[in-house]
Amino acid sequence: MKQTLRQGLLIGLLILVCPLTWAARPMVTDDANVVDPRACQVETWVRSGHVSTERWAVPGCNFFADTELSVGSNLLSEPNGQTQQLRLWQLKKRWRVVEPGQWGLSTTVGRVDSPSSAAGFSPAQDTYLNIPITLPTQQGTILHWNLGAYHHQAERVTQTTWGMGAEVPLNPSLFAIMEAFGETGSRSKVQMGLRYWIIPQAVQIDTTFGQDLRGTHQSSWFSLGLRLLTPALY
Repeated sequence: MKQTLRQGLLIGLLILVCPLTWAARPMVTDDANVVDPRACQVETWVRSGHVSTERWAVPGCNFFADTELSVGSNLLSEPNGQTQQLRLWQLKKRWRVVEPGQWGLSTTVGRVDSPSSAAGFSPAQDTYLNIPITLPTQQGTILHWNLGAYHHQAERVTQTTWGMGAEVPLNPSLFAIMEAFGETGSRSKVQMGLRYWIIPQAVQIDTTFGQDLRGTHQSSWFSLGLRLLTPALY
């Protein structure tokens, strides 16, 4: 009873701290899994740096063909008070299920745009493709590789994207997470942190610290994420 009460208080605190936060994320490198069939999730997170703060909320469901549909939005704000809202649509199809010792594969396509163009921000109407591969090792570490492309419509340019990540178990509920990721034409980035299951396969929190590989302290950021998963709804 006391443990349940502590878990409820912690969840409530996280919701108060993250009223509108971005998805398991905070990792940028995606995994090859999708939500269980007929189930849903809500991935939320906040990423705060010296240049801007992003708050995301992205619900998603898997109701057909082992395909996860996600629709979400964010609010990006800068220290000078300027803000911009972004919207996200994403489809993620799983082709091969991740099994112990067996790699998994999926394909993700998505679009990010802005309902209106704010002063100081370029209008966003970008599309992307990503191919996540996940491999659980015999030691319990979970490895992720991503390869994809991101089309910036305003600049009329398409850049290659990549990511490499790992989740290392510290105990059955706690994982150390780390990754390196990048996009051609931009500096590569790294981040690391912790991922904890408050309630196994139901409530998860993430926290990370990241920075450009060749950047200064001004390029660093901190993120906090909350993920809620439902059982099968029908």
